[in-house]
Amino acid sequence: MPKPIAANDIPELTGLRILAALCVVVSHLHGLEVVSAQYVHDMLDGGRPAVAFFFVLSGFIMNHKYPLLVAGDTAATRRYAFSRFARLYPTLIFSLCMAAPIVIYLMTTQAHEQLLKFYAIKDHHASWLSASGVAQLLGVTGWLPAAALNQPWNGPAWSLSCEFFFYAMFPFLRPLLQRQSSRMIISAMLVAWLLQGIWIMALHAFVPANRSSFLVYQFPLTHLFEFMAGISAGILIGRLDRRQLCMLGGATLLLAALVLAAISISGIFMPASYGLTPVFAVLIVAVVWSSGSPWLAPLRNRVVVALGHSSYALYIVHAPLLVGATLLGIAVPLGWLWLPLSMLASLAIHYWYAEPVRRWLVRRAFPRAHAPSPLVKAVS
Repeated sequence: MPKPIAANDIPELTGLRILAALCVVVSHLHGLEVVSAQYVHDMLDGGRPAVAFFFVLSGFIMNHKYPLLVAGDTAATRRYAFSRFARLYPTLIFSLCMAAPIVIYLMTTQAHEQLLKFYAIKDHHASWLSASGVAQLLGVTGWLPAAALNQPWNGPAWSLSCEFFFYAMFPFLRPLLQRQSSRMIISAMLVAWLLQGIWIMALHAFVPANRSSFLVYQFPLTHLFEFMAGISAGILIGRLDRRQLCMLGGATLLLAALVLAAISISGIFMPASYGLTPVFAVLIVAVVWSSGSPWLAPLRNRVVVALGHSSYALYIVHAPLLVGATLLGIAVPLGWLWLPLSMLASLAIHYWYAEPVRRWLVRRAFPRAHAPSPLVKAVS
């Protein structure tokens, strides 16, 4: 029989989130020249596969957190949309407030070298920085194929453009996939994976290099398959038994290995995340199915789970933190110490700011949903 999965009972997945976030931070520590770790940076492919993992995981979690959500249910969709907004947007605003002094300093001092290094801006600094700030506030930098728009303020926030897009599509995608047979879902994912590969190759072949790289690595449409793979994995784990999941997982890993080998041998341009996306889906299913097992105990550690909850804060604030430290001249002297310092900062931001603000926003938006029942009032 399929294993029942509770949406809020997967601490191991929360633990995995901090590992993925650390891959991104380590890559950016090297990219910003805070440390020298070329081999690690190359091995992690600049942290891009870790972001793809987040997208797959997001689809999986959304599937189990909102199993009955459909676009036609206006009230439920409104609550869903606001809860997603309340979870992501406050920390984005916090990161932009962190970046504001940096932007003001670079703009007022006309620090051409730093503006080019950190923000890819060559001229018209005020115009680019202002337009980028608006794009960051609107969460649309991932849709804008210009480095001078999506790198200033907080470069990693491009991924929120993808998440906002995925969240908008979820009330339509999830019911559509849920109505299909398991065999049809698997076939649809194979076709979607193939189409994603064709799309990436077409971009690389026909779009100028200064635009194709952006469209391959940051454009929300390019990453839609990853979110869909997570939704599909969530649906299938609720339908298939252990033997069926093992067979499907084995076949998926074999196919992914063959694709990765073919890409390597042929020399075709393809980001590492393309071949790894099915592997991420299998990993998530394996971890969920084995939840509670002794071999997963490290991921259930209270500290690891707490860091996992703060992983979004770590991901979204580390770039302005490191850029600011570089301008102050304290980034390189501290070197690898910025890794634990960033983690401590993310814990403080998540538990003392982001979570209280999220709860306050939700209570204000939907007071009836959080009001105590008459029985609770009588007892109290």
